[in-house]
Amino acid sequence: MHDRIRATAPPPRPPAPAVAPTTRQTSHALTMLAATTPGRRRVIQAAAEEYLSQIDRDRLPLGYDVPITDDHYNRVDAYRMRGGRTFARMLGIACQPSDPQLPDTARAVLAAITAPVDRLTERAATTGQPAAVALLHILGATGTAVAA
Repeated sequence: MHDRIRATAPPPRPPAPAVAPTTRQTSHALTMLAATTPGRRRVIQAAAEEYLSQIDRDRLPLGYDVPITDDHYNRVDAYRMRGGRTFARMLGIACQPSDPQLPDTARAVLAAITAPVDRLTERAATTGQPAAVALLHILGATGTAVAA
């Protein structure tokens, strides 16, 4: 009679971490970027750089003599006046003009766009033969076989 085993509830598991909106937005943008043409990629890059120039306060807002000190309103103005809307639409990002994750997404997209150039620059500096690395890149080789 006491040889039955009572069913007990398993110990509670900690909740799975939710995917942060930043991660989802950024991964979506990077996925869309991979499917774009080189021409669209250049427009996206220019829009992201223009947008971030005001976000990082490197440039004044259009029509202002002083920077907008409130981050919320600065993001809204940069979205509307400095290419944020173009950047978001070209990558299929649905967001509000004041979205606090959009600047981080723009930085991640810019890093992805400039990554091949950075790798080539690093290879050229490492090998000491920038002309050979450039020639191999033009010919479609990876440039990793160049010896110093």
